[in-house]
Amino acid sequence: MIETDNVAHERESETMIEGSSEAPKIKKHRGPTKKTDIHARTLEERTPIILNCYGQPIGPTRKDVKDLSRFLGTIARTTEFAPLNYVNWPSVPTHDQIWEYVLEKFMIPPEGRSWVLETVNLSWRGYKSKLKKMYLEAVEKGSNLDELYELVPEDELKDLISYWNTSPVKEQSKKNKRNREKLDDMHTMGPSSYAALRHKLKQEDPNKQEPSKAKVYRESRIRNPKKTYKTSYGNTKANMVSFC
Repeated sequence: MIETDNVAHERESETMIEGSSEAPKIKKHRGPTKKTDIHARTLEERTPIILNCYGQPIGPTRKDVKDLSRFLGTIARTTEFAPLNYVNWPSVPTHDQIWEYVLEKFMIPPEGRSWVLETVNLSWRGYKSKLKKMYLEAVEKGSNLDELYELVPEDELKDLISYWNTSPVKEQSKKNKRNREKLDDMHTMGPSSYAALRHKLKQEDPNKQEPSKAKVYRESRIRNPKKTYKTSYGNTKANMVSFC
């Protein structure tokens, strides 16, 4: 059975759609990364990870940090590591198993364990949100659930569907959706973290000073002029002015 959890998962990174002055084109989305090269690593091939004082990865390179984050996303989509018929992450019994497996592919100091597990948690919740969207769309169209059954073990999918269709969860879902629609000031860093951004800005500073909150805020919300974003830039601009 699935345990109750009323915490709504909010994706931090903002969705972007290709845009141009001509007729809009449909953006082709690639599937989720599998990082098979990292899963195939031996102990001798492990990448060392540098942490900041908060236990968050900042190096050795930005690519290493992104690779680690994306690799953890693949773990969140692997039901042997992160079974889906739990809603409360602390109740998932595989935390030690996840940490031990990550250490087989990356050399991470013990202080990084909390960050690793929390990152898997966020990806796990995001994955379940995606699966729920696929389910609701299939129900609305009257189509079968074959695609979902290819992604999720049958017993876990049945538990999820049963949970999604309970009245309290439906009500909480509506509330979460309303709250999500109010978010209009989200960062545009993609898989990069604030820790990595702060480290980068510090290294770029001639005096190696910690960047101000204002600078981190501005840098984390830079928009690509060639892309069209789903949310307004108005509140972000206003916040930037208030930081000055």
